[in-house]
Amino acid sequence: MAMKFLEHFDHPERKQDKEHFIHLIQMANADGKIDDVELEMLSRMGNKLGLTSTEVADLLETSKKSEYIPPYELSKRFEQLYDVIKMVYADGVIEENEMRLASGLAMKSGFAEEEIPVLLSVLIDGIKRGDDEDDLFTLYKKRRIVR
Repeated sequence: MAMKFLEHFDHPERKQDKEHFIHLIQMANADGKIDDVELEMLSRMGNKLGLTSTEVADLLETSKKSEYIPPYELSKRFEQLYDVIKMVYADGVIEENEMRLASGLAMKSGFAEEEIPVLLSVLIDGIKRGDDEDDLFTLYKKRRIVR
């Protein structure tokens, strides 16, 4: 698929948002299929990231492996992982391959290997309870292992 001329001028944060969305698609597709609940959630999250429905459809179609450039701020990296775990749990089940992908993404996002189990457990438990993202971030910072 040819790159549209204007895509050469995407703002770095916009590129990050698209990368994040591609990761969400990959998480939704971790079990080999994207069901209607996951598709609906992807659509909402694409909207939240400011993507048009055409961009969402294009990214769904071309969800390729691409270089991941994580945000610098801890809060933004946490927010992206929150979205990923929300996507993973959209169907009410968290499968082993989805957990592996989430752990890998956490690692690529710059979280220390030894803190990933704490991070994922805070996110999973909190999302299951319906906790607010900001509250979970505060909880994570309290439990965080700082090197």
